[in-house]
Amino acid sequence: MMNNNISVVIPVYNGEAFISEAIQSVLNQTVRPCEVIVVNDGSVDGTAEKLALFGPRITVISIPNGGVSNARNVGIQASSGELIAFLDADDFWFEDKLERQLEVFERYPDLGFCCCDYVFLIKHSGLKINHFARFRNDDDIIFDAPLPLPFEVLVKRNFVGTCSNVMIRKEVLNRVGLFDVNYRQAEDYDLWLRCSLVTKFILVSTVLLEKKSHDDNLTNDFLETLLFHEKVLVNLQSNVLAKEKIAQIKHTYLSALALVRYEIGNLFYEANDRIKAFKYFFMGLKTDLTPNNLKLFSIFFGRKLLRTMSFGLIKRKQA
Repeated sequence: MMNNNISVVIPVYNGEAFISEAIQSVLNQTVRPCEVIVVNDGSVDGTAEKLALFGPRITVISIPNGGVSNARNVGIQASSGELIAFLDADDFWFEDKLERQLEVFERYPDLGFCCCDYVFLIKHSGLKINHFARFRNDDDIIFDAPLPLPFEVLVKRNFVGTCSNVMIRKEVLNRVGLFDVNYRQAEDYDLWLRCSLVTKFILVSTVLLEKKSHDDNLTNDFLETLLFHEKVLVNLQSNVLAKEKIAQIKHTYLSALALVRYEIGNLFYEANDRIKAFKYFFMGLKTDLTPNNLKLFSIFFGRKLLRTMSFGLIKRKQA
């Protein structure tokens, strides 16, 4: 087994209800990390008291509230490990999570990025879903071996899904930079894309953690998530290395950008903002002027246009 030189970084903001379980799941690991860094991001609840109970077993860094990206960056900069493992304060790891990922890094010495499958708990229904299940039939995604084209696949879809399943070499972060604090959401997607330009990715097929869904989850605002996802894709073009890669996969990139704009249009429509909805449908069309995209546009736009016309007919009849 390679030297266990893992730093765990946990950002937390007002997490008194769940932070103890998250930290305990780290301390229960079959392979213990060299340090557990918890960044208290200006919490105003009982988080600080919960953290104090762990004493010297964890390192607590308290900062003014600056958002999760800034908190993770503070943790990374304070870390001393060769490998960084992230854990969101409301998730928890299974006991062998670090051990299984460490084995992968030992098997592939030139690997820079590893993520694992996880169970997603839908709180209101109690339903549990395996994150990687949706990708099992994708021809360009393989498991337990290096992905041939991680950047291209990530452009199509964010297969990582969460920070809590990631273990990454700190050297990779030194090369590509840290989380972009300008993104309120999709900041992790932006970083994984930059990482995929310089290192190999492996997806571990084993479920090694549970991610919870609750009322305070940022990702509950799916519209905002997609808007930042779009922004990440657009801003990629200002990255010199990414721009070169985009030129090589132009059709894939434009198709992905068009699709996310159609999805944004759908959500605006469901939020009764039809002007923005149709604006995004036409933005999606102009993004990729190909027969396939025209077909996709006709599906998204056509369905909403029919609904709008039907709604108008019903209102006229009622009048």
